[in-house]
Amino acid sequence: MPNERITENIVRGLLRSNGYYSDDNILIEEQQSHNPRIDKLLRNASKGGSGKGYPEFIISFKNDAENLIVIECKAKTSQHESENRKQYKNFAVDGVLLYASYLKNDFNVTAIAVSGQNDRDKKISSFLWLKKNFFYKNIQNKILPKPIEVKKIINQQSRSLDEQELIKKANEYNEFLYKYSIPETERCSLISAILIALQDDAFLISFQSQSPNKALIKAMLSACENVLKKNLPDEKVKVMLKTYSQFEHNKDFNSENTILKDFIKQIVDEILPYVKESEFDVLGKFYTQFIRYAGSDKTTGLVLTPSHVTDLFCDIAALNVDDIVFDPCCGTAGFLVSAMNYMLKKAGHDEEKQKKIKSDQLIGIEKRPDMFSHACSNMMMRGDGKSNIIYGDCFEENNKNSIKKFNPTKTFLNPPYGKTFPPHKQLKFVRNALECLTKDGICVAICQMSTVVSSNKEVEEEKVIRKAHAGSSIFHAYGFVPSSGSDNLHFSI
Repeated sequence: MPNERITENIVRGLLRSNGYYSDDNILIEEQQSHNPRIDKLLRNASKGGSGKGYPEFIISFKNDAENLIVIECKAKTSQHESENRKQYKNFAVDGVLLYASYLKNDFNVTAIAVSGQNDRDKKISSFLWLKKNFFYKNIQNKILPKPIEVKKIINQQSRSLDEQELIKKANEYNEFLYKYSIPETERCSLISAILIALQDDAFLISFQSQSPNKALIKAMLSACENVLKKNLPDEKVKVMLKTYSQFEHNKDFNSENTILKDFIKQIVDEILPYVKESEFDVLGKFYTQFIRYAGSDKTTGLVLTPSHVTDLFCDIAALNVDDIVFDPCCGTAGFLVSAMNYMLKKAGHDEEKQKKIKSDQLIGIEKRPDMFSHACSNMMMRGDGKSNIIYGDCFEENNKNSIKKFNPTKTFLNPPYGKTFPPHKQLKFVRNALECLTKDGICVAICQMSTVVSSNKEVEEEKVIRKAHAGSSIFHAYGFVPSSGSDNLHFSI
């Protein structure tokens, strides 16, 4: 008859052969710890849902107090791991990840699940849950790592993803979706929906068990609704869910393949482990890179202002921590993200001010439902769960009146251009933005060169009107010469 004590003896043998017991720096405890920090964290970690948790092994390091190993055992290999990893009492992987979810509040936790009654048939799974990170990473299977290997893995995984790595991942994921003929116009909405859905604990744990694709999409939309309702008003949630619901009609996702599930798993394995709990900036940066890559195709209709330009606007306007920034055609919220980062940096360690910047000082309007969804999700993933993005037309009086109540002091915009939006129409966006500003406000805009040099009657009339409405506000604009792509003209009124 299977006996869990036998499995525990196998673990002791593995620890002994790997040098754990012979290392004076290592402390191995069983069932409970004399370390008050560990004991406190396990106080409510019972696998039964109430009370204290008792892992089979708790391994700490005297000269490396931030690292911890926790091991859970099961006698039968059939009890190694459940499908959804939520049957904590009955499965080794489920139980050890539960303990890790509590211990990671103070430690970098290497969580190891072991099952089986002999060396030949035993199963071993190892996970790393870094301190205060949103999710864990599967680091290896089949062997129990040595102390030096544990330290090496923690050091490797503790680094954050840099911009080049995020760009690489964004490109890879776009190529993956392109391979399966997912249209460019759907990719950005898809990644937005996935990143939001994965913030729902139930979906994060259970998505791999959802089958067929219709059930997975339904679960994803339900998870999006749960997350969005915690952060946004119902009318905004409806717009975003309508955008995301298009996947229900995608023929590739309605077949019996695993495209969607495989894609979600890639993100869970390669992006989520680097996300700090309650600090989703990595998600925001990755999302920005993804939509920048997908949006390079003209069929999306996306106009993405480069980050070096959105950052430049903050310098031109000399943003301060008390400014209220408005973008009347905010697209994916690039200007608002740059403004938020700029002001947060100036706020330093003042948490109350940081909170106010995120909740009250970033305002936008967007009329395209898919772009509105991108803007809201982008701001949410930057930690601004209650961003003031209005869905609608920036020229509508009701929307303008709503904006004026915020008393915006600075407005940034990259108005639409092209045949549909000739120079005089671009200037109407500028005038409209100026009308929403408070006294002494500053407007910075990107405009085509023709808005400056054109002698067209409509352009000249619009300039006169714009000057009249500018009043005591300041207007800065950048005109780009299309032929060279690099020459800029800066002027102010």
